[in-house]
Amino acid sequence: MVAINRNDKLYDIIVLYPEVKDIMARLGFKDIVKPGMLQSMGKIMTIEKGSRAKNISWDLVVNTFKEHGFELI
Repeated sequence: MVAINRNDKLYDIIVLYPEVKDIMARLGFKDIVKPGMLQSMGKIMTIEKGSRAKNISWDLVVNTFKEHGFELI
């Protein structure tokens, strides 16, 4: 299981683990795949902040990441 700090910026996480971009998109973070969004908002947004902004259950996010081999700490 790969540990990801919930306070790390999305941009930094996706640079290390590109598959996270697809996980996020499937969870409902559709803007992450738009050109330029990762380079702009991804540098200030965290997974936790994004889930609150999009009103996506944190438990759903944690469980989905776990299913893909990631642990949000």
